[in-house]
Amino acid sequence: RRNYIDISKTEESLTAMTKIKERKGVNTPSKDELWAQLQEIQKQELAAMKEEKQNLEAEKKAMENFKADPSDIITIDAGGQLIIRAHRDTLCLAEDSTFSHMFSGRWEESCVRDKHGHVFLDHDPEMIQLIVNHLRAKKIEDPTDPVLPPTISKDKSKSFHILLKYFGLEEFFYGEDSDLPSDLQPVAATSSYITTSHEEGKHRVCRGGNVNSFSFLGFSPALDGERSYFWKCNIVTLRNEDWLFLGLICNQNPSQNSYSDSTSFGWASSTQHYIAGIDTRGDGWTKFEQGEVLYFRLQDHVLTMHSTLKNLSFSIPNIPNDPCIHFNLYHNNTVVELEPLSMLEKSEAGW
Repeated sequence: RRNYIDISKTEESLTAMTKIKERKGVNTPSKDELWAQLQEIQKQELAAMKEEKQNLEAEKKAMENFKADPSDIITIDAGGQLIIRAHRDTLCLAEDSTFSHMFSGRWEESCVRDKHGHVFLDHDPEMIQLIVNHLRAKKIEDPTDPVLPPTISKDKSKSFHILLKYFGLEEFFYGEDSDLPSDLQPVAATSSYITTSHEEGKHRVCRGGNVNSFSFLGFSPALDGERSYFWKCNIVTLRNEDWLFLGLICNQNPSQNSYSDSTSFGWASSTQHYIAGIDTRGDGWTKFEQGEVLYFRLQDHVLTMHSTLKNLSFSIPNIPNDPCIHFNLYHNNTVVELEPLSMLEKSEAGW
């Protein structure tokens, strides 16, 4: 910031300066001459400020009027191993992202280039290719048939998400529907043996007591059928042959045998596969195991469960509107945790 002289407060300063220099025997200019010098300095400062303002306004206007040709073909050197060519408007599809700004044309001079003048991105070429291919697919996307995020090998999955975050593309690729409702709460437990706790976005459900019996626990609010939801269940404690049900239910006040309710959908131990409360079995499901992590997705009225332990996925179609997440625990000392699914985990499941 520039410091400007307030002339209205200089009269006393001029007098004091003159007296000090006179005492020291210094040949000083008169008060009028000093005043003229100060006015000249002020004039120069004001002129500089005006020029600075004009330059800023000119730069702002140039940026507003700048329009790079969207059909320009941009050549990218990915990691020195792969040459990728794409239209500028394809690379700029994810508006307000760092990746889009890089290729907008406004910052051409700041881009690092190889010896051929190609924009050089010092990243894994496979990942850059995935990003560009996804942008191409989104560019011609049918709104009724959304393009799914790219799949990538498990060993590169974490690095890919780090790169997406760096380029500001994470939300563009995976959307905003990764979280459960922020006000999700356990409700309507049919047994006093069920206790719950909540910490750092994670719900912990414990089945206590000394008597084994079916115990329902639901979560409110209901899930909006027009959105997609992703969550995971960690089976912290479950003895080898103990019984457990995980799924959805629309009836928030069922009996303790909630798994058999006509609005219940999900999976239970011992190969049980419930559709509208009926055990159909036969989809290949076996049983839950202690230490197992299950990823769940509710999308387009289809409930999908993916077991990270078994590397298998199972689906139930035709889920009614407004279902609630639903547990039923039978044996004591069973502990299950519920929390939102992260974008990285979502990708690992191929979602």
